[in-house]
Amino acid sequence: MSRPMILRKAHLFVLGALLVSYASAQKSNYPLFETDKISPAEHKGRREKVKAAMGPGTFAVFFTNPERNRNNDVDFQFRGDSNFLYLTGFEEPDAALVLIPDGVEVKGRRVTEVLCVNVANSMSETWLGYRMGPENAEALIGVEAALPNTEFTAVLPSIVAAATGKKVGVANIEEGIRGTMGQMHDAYRTWRKDSRFDDLQRVGRIVTKLREIKSPAEIVLLKKAAEISARAHVEALRSIEPEMREWEISALVSYIFAREGCEYTGYPPICGSGPNSTILHYNTNRRLMKSGDIMCMDTAGEYHGYSADVTRSFPINGKFTKEQRAIYELVLKSQEAGIKACRAGVTTGEVGRKCSEVLASGLMELGIIKNLNELGRYYMHGFGHGIGLDVHDPLPGTLAPGAVLTVEPGIYIKAGSPCDQKWWNIGVRIEDDIVVTAADPMNLSIGCPRSVVEVEKLMAEKGIGNMKERPIK
Repeated sequence: MSRPMILRKAHLFVLGALLVSYASAQKSNYPLFETDKISPAEHKGRREKVKAAMGPGTFAVFFTNPERNRNNDVDFQFRGDSNFLYLTGFEEPDAALVLIPDGVEVKGRRVTEVLCVNVANSMSETWLGYRMGPENAEALIGVEAALPNTEFTAVLPSIVAAATGKKVGVANIEEGIRGTMGQMHDAYRTWRKDSRFDDLQRVGRIVTKLREIKSPAEIVLLKKAAEISARAHVEALRSIEPEMREWEISALVSYIFAREGCEYTGYPPICGSGPNSTILHYNTNRRLMKSGDIMCMDTAGEYHGYSADVTRSFPINGKFTKEQRAIYELVLKSQEAGIKACRAGVTTGEVGRKCSEVLASGLMELGIIKNLNELGRYYMHGFGHGIGLDVHDPLPGTLAPGAVLTVEPGIYIKAGSPCDQKWWNIGVRIEDDIVVTAADPMNLSIGCPRSVVEVEKLMAEKGIGNMKERPIK
């Protein structure tokens, strides 16, 4: 069966499962606004795998992230812990998941998993919006038992008592967390202080291993995130022009992400022009862009928890200089060699070597370096990384079908570098999102062109970012 057919069937399976959940939610007065998320059945299957790997006589606690204060009475937009999302799909704060493979008595039933969540009430709906609450969590998330999070402290002793053998802990405990989440952290910290700490295992390792290979449903969401990200890059290429500010392009791509359904940006947009193109994670985005500059733009959206990671580099005035083009085509050649190497059975080290060999050989031909050992001066990061619930997601050392990763070689030549100054202030990175399959690798972000001819052709068009009155400088 072809990979596109697998993706379509996975998408229909997820949609069908969530439509069933949607009907239940409507009866329970809890709305579900979207029906293309990972299914409760898949999340349950993940929890079953973790419990099987934990073994008898153990228990584990997973907390979602706490809410973070931005300033005074304003919080940052909440986003859950990735391991917690992987196991539950539950997106609200102040929640904890407890896994007990041997089972424990809760509400008159013997269960192997308990989800503790905020209760739903009229005050929360008035001030904060909809909360799923314990009843709906059992129906919609599919956990065996759900409790108000205020009962976590009371139920923990019975869970600990049920874990007769080696205990399995969790690492994301923080000091200074307030409210109900802080109380849950304190209760767990108290148990851990009194436990046989030398027997404690890191259950996160089990989840990390599971996250290395993506399911068909996960690939559907990554594909959606990558396609949206590619469309945002296309609009940036059409819109950018000299005398714009970097923030205008940052705002443009963020708008496209939101317009197309992404809940978040995967990471703060990197829109570095001129000298800023040589700063790997530059995100100030305030500079006035000039004709003759090149921009390195690394930005992508996060869709239903899954983040893409896409980079394009291009001339602000729409035409590469001779030197910019030479560096760009070298990086593109390196990336194509890396993508071609992304096959089952190939190690990530081998992919990285393919990229580095092309870059080193090309820079020597251009007279920028004299030997292979000097490559690190202009290429100081790895060839890529896994993507998924985190923009830097777990990735197996040896690639296998279902691994999803970036390939993103780059060259960054700062002013003052020991080479001819005609090369100075050229920073180029090209990054795409690749799925390893049983056959050829699949590029999820192919929707944004990469060749010099295609880039320059696209930049000759007008985009939505420059078809309106310019802001006051």
